[in-house]
Amino acid sequence: MMKSKVKGLKLLIVWLALPSITFGHHSPNVHFDRTQIIEIEGELTELTWRNPHVQFEVETTDEQGVTKTWEMEYLAPSFLMRQGISKEIFRVGDKLKVAGYVGRANKEAVFTTNVLFPNGQEVFDFQISEPRWTDNTVGLTFGEYQQEKLDSAPEITSSLFRVWSTDVANINPGRTFWQEDYPLTAQAEAEQANWDRVGENPYMRCENGMPAIMDQFYPAEFIDQGNQIIVHLEEQDVVRNIHMVAVPEPTQSSVYGHSVGQWDGDTLVVITTHINWPWFDQTGIPQTENVHVVERFTPSEDGRQLDYAATVTDPAIFIEPVVLERIWIWVPGESVEPYDCTISYEKY
Repeated sequence: MMKSKVKGLKLLIVWLALPSITFGHHSPNVHFDRTQIIEIEGELTELTWRNPHVQFEVETTDEQGVTKTWEMEYLAPSFLMRQGISKEIFRVGDKLKVAGYVGRANKEAVFTTNVLFPNGQEVFDFQISEPRWTDNTVGLTFGEYQQEKLDSAPEITSSLFRVWSTDVANINPGRTFWQEDYPLTAQAEAEQANWDRVGENPYMRCENGMPAIMDQFYPAEFIDQGNQIIVHLEEQDVVRNIHMVAVPEPTQSSVYGHSVGQWDGDTLVVITTHINWPWFDQTGIPQTENVHVVERFTPSEDGRQLDYAATVTDPAIFIEPVVLERIWIWVPGESVEPYDCTISYEKY
């Protein structure tokens, strides 16, 4: 399903205007310098097609005959699959033109924004870029992918129990998950100031926990199993179990904690405790095992939107409770796909 399109640029502008808004590890800010973009031309010599990022190598040769191998990062296969882009478009041996951000430590590493193929077609990272060399682009932007499905959406009834997607068209300052500032204690401020965003950033190693995992970009499915509700998150292949009947408290904590739910009308209210995930977010704000999260999942009357709010209390970290909010939308035909995250950032 490859198409030549650029009509999604209106949605792209929203992303470009908000460079600080990111989902999980998808930001190139940690290992790559977004103030320095380069272009290279060379031969594709290796391709690794896996989440959370496609990795490939391009070999260049200068005028003196000296060769150099560039290590490239690109969008996740989970993104590209939905945009109608498969790995078959990347053929080892092809000559590519690539633009992207240079690595902060490894100057031969590049976070790819644009790739031009020998047939004149171009792919680009719709989150942070736009077509660079041609209007002959391949596939859909994520917004176009969603809109095509929404245009044919049938009438539905309100229910929590379906697959929900991040609304690409509604990523704006009023509806983002994270806040710019938090009411931190002196202890939390000191720990954040000493945080090593590379060495101590577990999100770069395909690890996550509550409540940060609820920021994930990919679809989430809610499944009613009577005495418990399953929340299946595509990113990291996470499965959360929400107990809807009384169960003994666990003897050990875990990264996603122990969740107990109840209904408040049509709203699912979930209280999660016993969390041993040490980080509140990706900026180095810590959290303790005393963290307490109250979530509210509220589907709209027409069944097309899911409002989410999480109130986080952790007295050692926050002077007052913190509220995180986001929305999901129903995209007909969407599903939760295997993620199978594999990554190593040591070379960056």
